Amino acid sequence: MQTDMEYLEETLRIGVAGDFIREGERTCILRYLAEPGVSAPLVLSANMHAARSRTSLIFFILGLANEYWDKQAAAT
Repeated sequence: MQTDMEYLEETLRIGVAGDFIREGERTCILRYLAEPGVSAPLVLSANMHAARSRTSLIFFILGLANEYWDKQAAAT
């Protein structure tokens, strides 16, 4: 059985391979989840339950990642 993170990584690989998202967006999501102030397990579990598809999961987490990086940029 896959962990939530393994499922997300597979979902992101499929997204890039299918030209649904770009490699930079995949990297943005993974960097966001690796940030010390981000609880990756909590983010993943909450969004996996809300998402009804892999597409929704990508969009939900990409939105969170973009918001996070925008706030980080504004703080500097």
